[in-house]
Parts: sequence; C-alpha cells; structure tokens
Amino acid sequence: MVTAVRPERGGFLRPFGTAWFIVEFLKGNGPEDSKRIDPAEGAPMTDIHYEYKSALHRAHARDAVERQEAARIRRGLPAFTEEEYGLC
Repeated sequence: MVTAVRPERGGFLRPFGTAWFIVEFLKGNGPEDSKRIDPAEGAPMTDIHYEYKSALHRAHARDAVERQEAARIRRGLPAFTEEEYGLC
C-alpha cells in the first residue's frame, strides 16, 4: 500500500530554493532578510539552518498576509494599512 506524503491542497512551501539560499547566505548577501555574514569566515551549519528556517517562516507569513489582503479587496474592503502590517 502506498501512502501519499505530500499535502492534498497547496503543495509544499518552497518560496525559494535551499541551495540558492545557502549559496547566497555564504556569499554574505543576506538573502530573504537573513543576517549578513563575513564570507571569509563562513558560518556554522546551525546558523545556516536557523536562518533558512527563519526565512521560510517570514516568506510564509508574507504570503499569508498577501492572500488575506487579496481576499479583503475582493470583498470590497480596503487594503491593510501600515499599522495593520506592523511596519510602523
């Protein structure tokens, strides 16, 4: 018996690739709002893992807010304000 491991609706969350993130992180570019490191020193694997997981969480949160805002606009309500976004 074969059991499907992927979610039935929506698929897996992969807003950006793991390899791309790690390469850019080790170059010191700070992809997806992660911290910048010195490329000459590098970073321990635990830091890379933490920053990648944090970036995934931030990307998921941004996507969720965008979906909620789109639903509000479709219902005829105004878009979120900066205070509702928490940017102020």
